[in-house]
Amino acid sequence: MFKVLIACYTNWDTSSEMPFVLKKSGVDVVDIYSGPKSWLISNSYFDQWIEAGKDKKSYTENLKELVRKGNYQWVIMADDELIKIMNEEDLDEDLFKKLMPINKIENRYMLSSKIGFSSFCESAGILTPKYITYNSPADLELIKSTLSFPIVNKRDFSSSGTDMFVSETLAEFEADMHMIPNNQNVLVQEYIVGTEIHVEGLFYDGVLVAYTNAHIVQTFSTKFSFTTRKSYFKDNNLSPLLIDLGKKLGLNSFCNIAYIYKEETNQYYLFEVDPRPNSWIPYSRFITTNSFFNGVKRIISGEYKSGYVETPIKKQEVEVALFFKDMRRCFWKKDIKGLMRWVFNIHGYWRFLPFYDRKLSKRIITSIWNEIFAPKFKKLFGKS
Repeated sequence: MFKVLIACYTNWDTSSEMPFVLKKSGVDVVDIYSGPKSWLISNSYFDQWIEAGKDKKSYTENLKELVRKGNYQWVIMADDELIKIMNEEDLDEDLFKKLMPINKIENRYMLSSKIGFSSFCESAGILTPKYITYNSPADLELIKSTLSFPIVNKRDFSSSGTDMFVSETLAEFEADMHMIPNNQNVLVQEYIVGTEIHVEGLFYDGVLVAYTNAHIVQTFSTKFSFTTRKSYFKDNNLSPLLIDLGKKLGLNSFCNIAYIYKEETNQYYLFEVDPRPNSWIPYSRFITTNSFFNGVKRIISGEYKSGYVETPIKKQEVEVALFFKDMRRCFWKKDIKGLMRWVFNIHGYWRFLPFYDRKLSKRIITSIWNEIFAPKFKKLFGKS
């Protein structure tokens, strides 16, 4: 019997379809450990909901006990905050391997830390943009002597592009550095000009099992905010890079990975590894024959041990959009053309409607209503 535990600390919607992916892939038991409002339980594809402790201490202690005694073959942590919290716990090596999204405890310093991640790449011989750790204006001289412009700054722990900005020159950076908090470590790295390639990957016990890659078509607002549309294609050059990454880091999870491809030098710069599932994972079934559903099946059967199997994408390029996120963007940004894509099934968008699950659909529609339409009605009738 193959048992999986999905744990979530914050109320993210990004993993709401993960129980569906696991169950449809043949996982025998899918249990969820979360709070009562979690998106993870807004679906019909799990076996048991285990209510999480209400404070951080009880949450972490109960989770550790679940993993010790639950006989789970795989634990999936569904949000960055939880990975950070558990990585700060005093875990012995055995519990670390069962619980965390990497199985090499010596690499734990890179989890939930952009600076730690860059340091790992440097020590592991993985190509990544040059960087420094910025702490205060006193580090300006180090930036001038170490990095080439343009540069980008990133808070050491953040998501959705919080407080990020690109500076083309030192003068631009100096003009904007008041936005960087003093005495807090910030990653400042060279901004490689090239093509961004975003990857969803599946790794088990350090082995690459499946992946998809895409270009971003649409973000919610700025280029650093969350993505609502992607165009998927197949880049076979990524396979050896991902195989090497999985082995060196000891990846044991779904992952969000990002590269910048510099055509002039034919080089791929790795600049992000976020070892948790995201909203795009379920849509691999529309993209490739080696979907994450088949990948999970290979994990269950043990076939993953034979290594990664290269398979073609179903079409030359496949555009995918996230209904919940893209509809909200269309309304807030008044994107009529974007709404028409959903109304008239442009690029086959109706395939991405989550109506296979009435429970999840109800949560999504209710959330859109409460966020967008209910305030307008309240304002309208309030005035009358």
